[in-house]
Amino acid sequence: MNTKTLTVALFAAFTAFTTSAAHAGEATYDYPAAYTSSVSRAEVRQAAIDARANDQVDHGEMSFVAEAVGAELTRAQVRAETLEAIRVGAISRGEQNFTPTEAQLQSIQQAGLRALALPMASL
Repeated sequence: MNTKTLTVALFAAFTAFTTSAAHAGEATYDYPAAYTSSVSRAEVRQAAIDARANDQVDHGEMSFVAEAVGAELTRAQVRAETLEAIRVGAISRGEQNFTPTEAQLQSIQQAGLRALALPMASL
């Protein structure tokens, strides 16, 4: 590539860059009338505050749980029972499904009760 061609190519690239940079901040979109609003920002803000105050806000997929769900176990009990279930082999891995024996279930429950009693003994 000779010098003249390189200079012309660089000039063209620089011109294209400066032209696009100069117009980068301008909004040139033609939105349909359906997408434009006749309400001011303050009115929208006040409507949102009113909706929140009257509990009319749509939370989408978020749900609220008003009461406790599931077993009422402490974190220590759950941890102890999980470790005991792993120890006695009562937790399935992969596609292997089986039902724990009565002895395994009792051992797991006893581990949870022992974990519940541990904090009391230390007081």
